[in-house]
Amino acid sequence: MLFGSYVDIASILLRLTVGTLFMIHGYPKLTSQRQGSWMKNMGMPTAIVPFAGFVEFFGGLGLLLGILTPIIALLSALWMLSTTWFAITKLKKKYMGGYELDITLLLAALALTFLGGGAFSIDRLIGL
Repeated sequence: MLFGSYVDIASILLRLTVGTLFMIHGYPKLTSQRQGSWMKNMGMPTAIVPFAGFVEFFGGLGLLLGILTPIIALLSALWMLSTTWFAITKLKKKYMGGYELDITLLLAALALTFLGGGAFSIDRLIGL
């Protein structure tokens, strides 16, 4: 390794990035009617919009703070797996792209599942 191991720094950088992106994408689903119409036009059930907003916004907040990081990260990865699956199968975007962010967030959340919250997290403060 060129610089040694910096797992705690990697963890906080991933948590800040993934958490912020989830919050940015979740907030409109909690506050905007337009977001619900957009998701409905894509073929998603309207009832899933508040669920998606809750998962993305509060999951992102949990990742930002480092609370129950492995659990929240795994749930976030599963959510991104489902959105990617939806884009590929239901929207017929198999080779068109448009789901690169979903795959990136899926893999980053999966990495956090294994890394944990790191030294700069509430998980560490409470001994998890």
